[in-house]
Amino acid sequence: MACCESHDVDYLFGLARNVRLEKKIAVELAEAKAASATHDGAAVRRFKDFMWHTRNSWSCELRVVADIM
Repeated sequence: MACCESHDVDYLFGLARNVRLEKKIAVELAEAKAASATHDGAAVRRFKDFMWHTRNSWSCELRVVADIM
């Protein structure tokens, strides 16, 4: 990330799910689960974007887009 930022390169990285992120998307997770139940268990996707920062590994707050299934 730092290399991309220092060279003014836009980037996209996948983040591993963790407890803090799951709390941030809890409503959307519940909505997707409820919608899936009404569609015979088929996967239902929800998306949420928000600004996010790590406790100490990122240099700044970044936009995160959660793909919720």
